Amino acid sequence: MMWENIKMAFSSLRNSKVRSFLTMLGIIIGVASVVAITAIGQGVKDSITKQVSGLGSNVLTITSGQAQTSGKGGANFAAALGTSTLTAADVATIGKLKHISGASSISLLSGILAHGTAISSDSLIVSTTPEFAKIIDQPLADGRFLADADLNAKVIVLGDKTKTDLFGTSEAVGRAVTFRGTPLTVIGVVKKKDTGGTIGASQDAISYLSKGTAKALTGTDPSILRIYAKVDSATNVDPTVGQIKGAVKKNHGGQSDFNVQTQADLLATFNTILNLLTTFIAAIASISLLVGGIGIMNIMLVNVTERTREIGLRKALGASSSTVLSQFLIEAVVISIIGGALGIVAAVGMATGAGKLAGITPAFTLNSILIAVGVSAGVGIVFGIAPAIKAARKRPIQALKAE
Repeated sequence: MMWENIKMAFSSLRNSKVRSFLTMLGIIIGVASVVAITAIGQGVKDSITKQVSGLGSNVLTITSGQAQTSGKGGANFAAALGTSTLTAADVATIGKLKHISGASSISLLSGILAHGTAISSDSLIVSTTPEFAKIIDQPLADGRFLADADLNAKVIVLGDKTKTDLFGTSEAVGRAVTFRGTPLTVIGVVKKKDTGGTIGASQDAISYLSKGTAKALTGTDPSILRIYAKVDSATNVDPTVGQIKGAVKKNHGGQSDFNVQTQADLLATFNTILNLLTTFIAAIASISLLVGGIGIMNIMLVNVTERTREIGLRKALGASSSTVLSQFLIEAVVISIIGGALGIVAAVGMATGAGKLAGITPAFTLNSILIAVGVSAGVGIVFGIAPAIKAARKRPIQALKAE
């Protein structure tokens, strides 16, 4: 009887194609929205994980402002938005600690890089030291990275995207770019990073100047955005965090106005935020599933009314109430599952299109697809049970007499 009921459900859908599609529409939109948002959210998490993991498990990040609080608020991210409390003395102190194999800082400079009439408006200019490339791996596509001899030299290392913006496919090393009206010679181009998308500025849009050059261009030492420190071994990361906190706190007169994070800490922070955002947006999108379920219940009630004589005839020929109930319940579930399947197909298109615009590769997981199918079937059962019960309770004689 199960197979017969399924065939009857498909026959009913074929007999009223437009109405069936409109019934499914709420399910299609709901499933498509939830699956697409989940896939994009997972894609963002994968991208960030790849970027942060690329720093290395034994790299520590020291930022200004104390992100951790003792209260119930949990975190104080706004503390990092003020003027940086990190100094060159902190970099020197960290570099001398036991188990630290290298320490370097980065600062941000505002301005636009240009070459003739070509500009790279979204380029991110960073001033740093030669030690930076020893801590954060910077494979080069051409030329070299900053060296000790470049402390005050008017040279620059371009990111792959910036190089393409300014020079296209032509060679860039040895040629000049202009920054704040000053010509800088390109000495290297960083190899394109395969991160599958990014949040904020692209890593391929980051270009590097020396600290001395940055001071000459701005007239002052730019404030330090963050300090990177490389630990000699991943097993020494945790004790070294404590050493850094103690040493920098001493530099700052006993104030803990900074934060030391491992790569696991960074990933945990990002994942917490992204999970909350993804869940919140997906919850809003899932409201359309409720609307779709109400639509299914409404149409199934109409079906029961229209097919009253059919129900009476089936019961007169020996069909039990449970058989009639399963017939209409299966029909509701079939509508929901087909709508869910179409929603998954739509989700692939939506997420892929949105991913291309945002530069992110959506990540579709088997679990999310199975959950979408399960939710679709659940909607069909929940909202189909009332019409099915109404059909099962009809008496054969009354049903056959119905006009």
